[in-house]
Amino acid sequence: MNIDFATPDPSTAQISFSKSFYKMVARTAIPSMAIEIATKVEVVNALKIARKVLPIADGLVIDAIWNRNPEIFRLIRNGSDSADAAMLAYLPLNAEGAAALIDGRFDGIAPCPTWICRPGETAEATYIWLVFTPGRMSTGLRLVQEVVLLGGNIPVFARPANTASNRILLEIGLIQAAPFFPAAPDWLLVILPSCTPSVAAPAKSKITVQVARTMDDMMKVFSVRSATYMAEQFATYDEEFDGNDFCGTHLMGCIDGDIGGCVRIRYFGDFAKLERMAVRSEYRNTRLMYHIAYASIEHCRQKGFRRLYAHARADLVPLWCRFGARPVPNRPTFSFSDIEFRELEMDIEPSSDAIRFGADPMVTVRPEGDWDRLGPLDRAQMHPRNNRKALIDHKVKRMLGR
Repeated sequence: MNIDFATPDPSTAQISFSKSFYKMVARTAIPSMAIEIATKVEVVNALKIARKVLPIADGLVIDAIWNRNPEIFRLIRNGSDSADAAMLAYLPLNAEGAAALIDGRFDGIAPCPTWICRPGETAEATYIWLVFTPGRMSTGLRLVQEVVLLGGNIPVFARPANTASNRILLEIGLIQAAPFFPAAPDWLLVILPSCTPSVAAPAKSKITVQVARTMDDMMKVFSVRSATYMAEQFATYDEEFDGNDFCGTHLMGCIDGDIGGCVRIRYFGDFAKLERMAVRSEYRNTRLMYHIAYASIEHCRQKGFRRLYAHARADLVPLWCRFGARPVPNRPTFSFSDIEFRELEMDIEPSSDAIRFGADPMVTVRPEGDWDRLGPLDRAQMHPRNNRKALIDHKVKRMLGR
């Protein structure tokens, strides 16, 4: 199986993490010379501790991979005590190993040693196998940065071990591999080399999410949904524009000012429903979808909701589960527009400043989503029109015939 990673010219390529990654790495001033190749004893001792909290390969697998390439285990000592060292293990994968990783044959608990490059061999991809830096996240990210530098400009893959590590990996810039490699399992995340620093850097792109407030905003939202659902999934106009677009809140996500995605939120008694999420195809290799999802959840928290509901395409259920959603129990899949869906639910906590009955009346008249900022009526109170009351009184008198 031949995998074309479309590796760019090394003179112009780079791995572009998010701004958050570089901010967190900057918290530690660890130079490359402080990052060492671990000894076998140090590896055994570190893994003995890590096994208490993480699923890790057994001793025979570790021995086999160590014999294949002992340079893959890197550590940063904490003082002179190697038992308290931060450790990372990475797998430089050859073409066969990279193919196995992205088509789902790769087993992280027992990876085949022949898929791993020997020292000095050129790798096709890097897999972050283990990061164990308890209580020192910035140190772990510094190790990740070093591994990327060692590997050069090749794709870097990872599998989150738990919800916390998934959140961190997404925060530093990794995204799902499936949009690039359709056979990839849904748990596989990747960060790809960019063609040129100026084109590539997701870190330099400004992502914003805001409420659609004007008809111009709504036209932008409709254009994204038309391009996504009507052009790609062949929905009819009546299926897509279902009569509910002026019954809820629309959020629009932009990258550098260009609208790339949207979501609709409708409200039903004690729950809110997230629906019609769409991201333009050219922006699906960015973190825009995650920003929109987080913003929609936060919007509902601000409105005081404790429960969310959604219909997710069956193949996208694992993606929504990363945000804390879960399939509604004892409910089968269903279809509309010839696509299979699952019902999802999510429990959330209202924000501490959520809008509740009895809130300041001036807060409840502010624009949707901008409850923490002064609105037009607030500003009118601060700069009253001196003749407005007189005009109102005059009009009332005329109406009453006085």
